[in-house]
Amino acid sequence: MSVVENKPENGKEAVSNRRKFLLKGSAAALIVSLPAKSTWATTANGCTVSGNLSGNLSQACETMSISGLSPASWKSTARNNSGFKDELKAIKWNSIFSYSPTGSEVSSGSNLWRILARGSDVDKNLVAGYLNALYGKYPLSTDVTPEMYATMLEDEAMKNQGALLDALSQTYTQ
Repeated sequence: MSVVENKPENGKEAVSNRRKFLLKGSAAALIVSLPAKSTWATTANGCTVSGNLSGNLSQACETMSISGLSPASWKSTARNNSGFKDELKAIKWNSIFSYSPTGSEVSSGSNLWRILARGSDVDKNLVAGYLNALYGKYPLSTDVTPEMYATMLEDEAMKNQGALLDALSQTYTQ
C-alpha cells in the first residue's frame, strides 16, 4: 500500500464529505442567483399578476392592446383581397397544426382558406389565432413564433375547446 492511499483525504468518508460540500455550495449559489421573491410573479413591465386580477395595483402598469380578427373577419378580408386569399390557400393545415382537435376531417391537403370557409368552429378559431399571431395582432414575446403559438392553441383545444373559444373570442375586435 502506498502512502497516498493511506492519507485521510483519500478515504471514502473524505470523498463523501467533499461531495456534500460541493453539493451544498452549488445549491447556495443557485439560491443566491434567484431574484427576490417579490419579483417572482411580476410581468416584464413590473406589474404583478395578483395586482392585475384584483385591480389593486401599487404602480401604474402599461397595458398592451390586443385587437385580433375573428375567423369571419379573416374570411371577409380574404374574399376582398385575392392576393391574401392566395396566401391562405398556399398554407397547408398540416404545416402549422398536427391534427384537428374536433376530430373533423382536415385532410393533409386542406389549406387555411378552406378551413376558414368550411371548417369547424374550433378549427376556424385556431386558424384565426394563428393568423392574428402571424400578422402582429397578438403581441408575442420575441422567443415565440406564430407556429409555436399555434401549437399551444392546438394543445389547449385538446384540453378544453369551450375555454379556448371563449378566450380567443375575447380578443376579437372585428
